[in-house]
Amino acid sequence: MSARRFALFAAFALLVGFISLNVMSGSLFKSWRLDLTENGLYTLSQGTQRTLNDLSEPVELRLYYSRAAATAAPQLQTYAARVREMMQSFQARSRGRLRFVEIDVEAYSEEEDAAVEEGVEPVRLYQGADPIYFGLVGANAIDDKRIIPFLEPQREPFLEYEITRLVYELENPARTRVALISSLPIGAPEGFGAAAQSMFSTELNRLMEVTRLPPDFTAIPDVDVLAIIHPGALSAAQLYAIDQFILRNGRAFIVLDPAALASQQTAGFDPFNPVEPIPASSTLGPLMERWGVSLAPTVVLDLDHALEVNAQTPDGQTIRAPQPLFFAVPAEKLDREDLMTAWLSRGVNFGLAGGLSVTPRDGIEVQPLARTSGNTMRMPATQALAQPSPQDVMQMWLGSGGRVETIALRLSGNLETAFPGGAPATDAVPSETDPLQTPTTPSSQPVAPVTRSATPAQIVIVADADFLDDNFYVDPSAGPVADNAAFALNAIDVLGGSDALVTLRSRAPSARRMELLEDMERDADRRIQQRQEDLQRELRETEGRLAELQAGGRGSGFFAGDANAEMTPDERLEIERFRRQVVQVRSELRRSERELRRDIDRLQTLIIFLNMWLGPLLVATAGLVLFWRRQARGKAAK
Repeated sequence: MSARRFALFAAFALLVGFISLNVMSGSLFKSWRLDLTENGLYTLSQGTQRTLNDLSEPVELRLYYSRAAATAAPQLQTYAARVREMMQSFQARSRGRLRFVEIDVEAYSEEEDAAVEEGVEPVRLYQGADPIYFGLVGANAIDDKRIIPFLEPQREPFLEYEITRLVYELENPARTRVALISSLPIGAPEGFGAAAQSMFSTELNRLMEVTRLPPDFTAIPDVDVLAIIHPGALSAAQLYAIDQFILRNGRAFIVLDPAALASQQTAGFDPFNPVEPIPASSTLGPLMERWGVSLAPTVVLDLDHALEVNAQTPDGQTIRAPQPLFFAVPAEKLDREDLMTAWLSRGVNFGLAGGLSVTPRDGIEVQPLARTSGNTMRMPATQALAQPSPQDVMQMWLGSGGRVETIALRLSGNLETAFPGGAPATDAVPSETDPLQTPTTPSSQPVAPVTRSATPAQIVIVADADFLDDNFYVDPSAGPVADNAAFALNAIDVLGGSDALVTLRSRAPSARRMELLEDMERDADRRIQQRQEDLQRELRETEGRLAELQAGGRGSGFFAGDANAEMTPDERLEIERFRRQVVQVRSELRRSERELRRDIDRLQTLIIFLNMWLGPLLVATAGLVLFWRRQARGKAAK
């Protein structure tokens, strides 16, 4: 075989081998990923991987997306690519248990009819524009469905959680089961009391399967989440039942209060002690102590984020004044990574809230969810319940020296029982039937006590029961003005998911910040703002000098309102001086803008060079060097 034919045959064999290798790798290694991004954008969380591994039946995810209509929205196009990549990662990781299908929706097509029928919601960029569909529909083998009507780019940090949650609900379609312990009429039938119609109570019963435990409970049924909201006086046996449930199941949403306004505003009696009114304070005593969390009998006041209330002045007038007893925790003071609070945008309002203190415990992690500003003070609970006026509060104000208080926290880890000696002796508990309870059937089989968490606990503790009252966050004419109910419902919803879901957190967005460019723009803005301030100062000085001319009798009266007066030489000189200053400042501002644009263009050129040309140039240079060295060695050998 000639050398030429051998070379052609070798080249053809290499081409065939290259194509075969690509086909085989695409088939055999399609689930393999090498994620080199800083934030691991294409690496699924352990919780998501566990959820996909636990799938017992096939799941199909259908992405309805209007490709043509979305070309007018570049940001949406970019996010659609991110969603598509995430879906492909889900499909690859599921090993055949999850199938991803993208459906291109065009106006007036069968695909649009299908999207509308599935519940996908369109948006229009402007009046008369084609609708843009961008929603996700999941279905399992028995055609149960879950829908995300529209995938909002602003919610990208929660994209993985929302998709994983959708997949989990298809595998476990039942509603979250909640056992409720409360001295408040939450979940009450219509007409029972004012709190019965609260937004939180209504939504809790609509979204979840709630079982209200009777006052004489001694066992807690098998549910997903235990909700304890301002409980009454609990017996040792009842505290033991709570302790054992949390050690076994590990999911609890706990709302306590050192000074509950509901005890004064709600007409009713404590179902746990029917001869007494609703308690003003609540605690879990030995359980909290064992967990390393304490709630003092004092109320936290926050001056910086105080809510305005109607107040009386000494002369009897009604004014709006900030009341530090009632305050907001703005969105930026909420945990921006925890899924329970990260997406809340309106903050949470609190009233006569307590402060949670934490003592470190081995194996327990505590993460604050809601915190105050540093301008706070504590007040005895009994004094706070008297609701002193804003003026009285300010007269007695003693700052905390910058201490930031924790109002809500998330406790995670392995707990130990608060009853190491076993179950306490059964106490006598009220036997009167709670009219709000859901009858339960206690287990007749004795259960061995648990001394340490069978599953890592996830507990949310909030030091205020009044934040669930509509008066603190609902405008009767405009709806919710804060995310109080959203926070509580979201916390219970997250806790009600699997262990894998509970461990998921928000992710960094795929759009990277251009820090160098932002620094350049900030520096230019600072220079421009400084020169504008200089110009404003020069204008005020000019106006002052003109006023001095008028006052000294050397002015024409033109700047005093006499439009027919002729300006004096001194006035003309002053105006001309100011005009030159304006021209100079404008020239400097234009120069600053040109320098910024020049710096940005220079940076862009450098980035293009590094990304597109540096690599090939280095390879070419290395090739030339090797070629030169081989040539040199060849000549030396001769």
